[in-house]
Amino acid sequence: MSRDLGIANRLRAYGLPVVEINGWQTRGSNSFNPRGSVDHHTAGSSHGNAPSLNICINGRAGLSGPLCNILIGRDNTCYVIAAGRANHAGRGGWNGLSGNTSVYGIERENTGYATGPRAEPWRPDQHMVACAAHAALLDGKNFDNLCRHAEWTSRKIDTHSVKGEDLRNLTRAVYMKHVEALQGGPKPVAPKPSKPAKPSKPAPAPGKMTPAQFLTNVANAAKAKATLRRGVRNVGAIKELQHLLNRQMDNALVADGRFGLKTENVLRMYQASRNLTSDGIAGYNTWAHLIAEAYS
Repeated sequence: MSRDLGIANRLRAYGLPVVEINGWQTRGSNSFNPRGSVDHHTAGSSHGNAPSLNICINGRAGLSGPLCNILIGRDNTCYVIAAGRANHAGRGGWNGLSGNTSVYGIERENTGYATGPRAEPWRPDQHMVACAAHAALLDGKNFDNLCRHAEWTSRKIDTHSVKGEDLRNLTRAVYMKHVEALQGGPKPVAPKPSKPAKPSKPAPAPGKMTPAQFLTNVANAAKAKATLRRGVRNVGAIKELQHLLNRQMDNALVADGRFGLKTENVLRMYQASRNLTSDGIAGYNTWAHLIAEAYS
C-alpha cells in the first residue's frame, strides 16, 4: 500500500471530527502494508484535550515519531498524524501479524489509569468513536486483526479497562452500519413490544444518522439502563429487556417483568451467541448490543 492517503476522508465518511496535522501525508515510512490495527492510550497528562499531540508527531527520547497514525483527543477529535508506518506497536504480534509495517496505530488521549488519584475512566462515546476510527482504517479488512496493545504484547496494559473482544465486536458493528448506509439499506426500525415500557432515556431515533451518531446514541441509552439480574425487582426495565431479547431469541420469553430462571437462561444464551460474558446479568455491554441490534 505504501502510505495511506485516504485516512482523513474515510474518517469523515464515518461522521468523525477530523483535524489534519500539517505534513501527515508524507509522515511515516512508506514501507507500510497494514492489515490490522492496534488500540492504545497515551498515558499522558490529565490536562487539556490532546496534550500528547506533539509527542505523537515527533516522538520522544529513544523513539522517533510518528508514534501513531491517529490521535483521538478527549473531545473525540481525530488528529490525523501519519499516512505511513508509525512506531507504536513494537515487539510482539497479533493474529499472525508482527511489526509496525503490518498495523495502523490509534492513540486515545488518557492518563492510562483505571484507579487511583490519576484515574480517567472512559466515556461510552469515546469507545464508540475509537471503534468508528478503527473501522475507517481497516475499511472492511479482517476485524479479528484489531487488538489492544496489551494483546499485542504482555509488556503493555493499554487500552485500560477495555476488552479486546468488545473492541472487535463494536468495530465490526459500526462498519456494517456504515456499509448499510452507503448501500441505502433499511433505516433503523424501533422495536414494537406489545406493552412497551417507557425507557429511562431515549433510545436511538430511527432515521438517517452517521455511524458515530448512531453508536453514541446507543452508548448513552445503554449507560442509562439499570443493571438487571435474577431476583431484581424492576418491572418496567425487565419488560424492556425481555422484549429486546425476544427480538433476537425467537420470542423465547413472556414479557411479564419478572427476572426468573428462564429470563436468566435466555439472557445467557444471547450473551454467549454475541461473545459477551455469559453471566446472566444485563449490564452495559449487554444493553448496548441489544439496543444496537434492535435499531439496526
